[in-house]
Amino acid sequence: MKKFVRPEGHDCGISSNVFDILTFGTGKLDPDGFWEHGCYECARAWEAQFPKDGPCWPHTDEQLKEMGFLA
Repeated sequence: MKKFVRPEGHDCGISSNVFDILTFGTGKLDPDGFWEHGCYECARAWEAQFPKDGPCWPHTDEQLKEMGFLA
């Protein structure tokens, strides 16, 4: 069983979006699985702890480039 260690001081929520990508943040969660306030720190912490799960939202610019969303 996975045990996620959040960055200190974070109590962000975790969900998955319509693309089955994990999302991290606070505030309202929209029907598509995106948080009102995305948390880069928690997303990067998850990726570091569980690299096989792939990229998490909110994405980095590098991830967006790899996905073809940025030039």
